[in-house]
Amino acid sequence: MILMWLGSFVLMMFGLSTSQKYAAEFFAGLQKKFFDKGLDTNLGTMFIRAADVVLLETSPQKSLYAGMGLYNLRVLALRPSTLVMCLSTLGAWWVLILGFLFMSFNGLFLMGLCSLMFLSPFVSVKVDKVLKWIFFTGLFLLGGEIMLRNSSILQSTLGESDLVFFLADGRFPAMLGLLLAGIVLSLIVQIEFWTLALGLSLLFTNVLSLNGAIGLLAGERIGRMLLFWWHTRSLNQDCRRLGTQFAVVSSLGAFVGLVMAGVVRETVNLGYSTGMASFQDKSLQFMMLFIVILLFQFIAQMIWGHFAVQFKVDEMQEPKYISKSWFRPEFFSTTSMAWAKGKVHKRLSEIRYHVAGLGTLKEGQVPEHIQARLKAEEEQLTVIEKLF
Repeated sequence: MILMWLGSFVLMMFGLSTSQKYAAEFFAGLQKKFFDKGLDTNLGTMFIRAADVVLLETSPQKSLYAGMGLYNLRVLALRPSTLVMCLSTLGAWWVLILGFLFMSFNGLFLMGLCSLMFLSPFVSVKVDKVLKWIFFTGLFLLGGEIMLRNSSILQSTLGESDLVFFLADGRFPAMLGLLLAGIVLSLIVQIEFWTLALGLSLLFTNVLSLNGAIGLLAGERIGRMLLFWWHTRSLNQDCRRLGTQFAVVSSLGAFVGLVMAGVVRETVNLGYSTGMASFQDKSLQFMMLFIVILLFQFIAQMIWGHFAVQFKVDEMQEPKYISKSWFRPEFFSTTSMAWAKGKVHKRLSEIRYHVAGLGTLKEGQVPEHIQARLKAEEEQLTVIEKLF
């Protein structure tokens, strides 16, 4: 029976991730225009264009990996790439809207409305993307509704076990335990903001305390940073430095945000009753505290970025580029990488020209380590070009 509850949760998560995908596809044209104009200009223009690129991606994770990937592939300079990474948290705007819409709109209504529009032969490609965006938004809401209807299954399965008391315990030890659980599970669950969907559904059934729910949220944010560090550990020296520093600073920002969310809750006295009628209040408080966590994480990232771009970069570094894992759907920013494809192809052509020219030079004219570096870079970029 628990599979029915899990199935509705998977349906909810599928709607969330797919609505993000179609939102990004809808804005892809605008996003490409900002890339074509160039991000490496004066600071004010750079900030605006980088913010627009991140907002139109609608995914903090994809924006973060895009910023690092474009720098690693030498498509963008250090300053604009770092700015995209620091602004990546702004990409959570669509997920926040979904959270506020939860149980406020009927998912079946949205899906039915879009299904009628799909039958029209006059729907353009642009409108089709909008309809799919709305349709999967409705799927997210419908999955949440089914999940809540099946909440009795979860409650009967848990019974009166120690786990039930642990989840409902809003004290610091229980919140810390859920924080750690969120970190560990986020290394396994690749879909962004799974804790948001889980927290909203469990809050409704009073299975999870509000403190525990925000602990899960902060845990996921920290887990995402640990995963980012893991993926940057095999890159070149400068990218490893950026990845490690960003992961540490962003994780600290998320933890401080969790502490401040607790302070805000106590200061404003965000208490709520346990009745069904109070769900709108609980969900609103949950989303506001989530914004507090994201805000402090964003502030930490921006402060770090101010100092990170002033670091002197060593131009002679090992040619260690992004791996195949960066091209997985949950990390791959389609628009930014499609724009980068031409730049990578151009660089690969130049390297191939230099490698071909090595055969015409006399022995010893080009040091062996330079030759090995060019050949290694050619091999890696050839693999990357095929992955685009």
